[in-house]
Amino acid sequence: MHQFVSMANDSGLPAGLDGMVLLTTVLYAVLGVLLLMLFAWLINLIFKLDLRRELIEDQNPGLGLAFAGTAIAIAIIIAATIIA
Repeated sequence: MHQFVSMANDSGLPAGLDGMVLLTTVLYAVLGVLLLMLFAWLINLIFKLDLRRELIEDQNPGLGLAFAGTAIAIAIIIAATIIA
């Protein structure tokens, strides 16, 4: 416990973790989610798909796997762009 307290800053947060770091982390997370939502909308638009209908009503697991793989790839690209 003493080691943690000695590493804390004035706000009580661990050293190196201040309000600005938390704010930028939240903003980047929101940006990433918004970009992934934009990606899903573009996929619907480009391929003339209704992803909700295909996944829920038609229960198309192939499309679900393809969309999930592409979403993960886009998420990796977004994360790399944000980090750089």
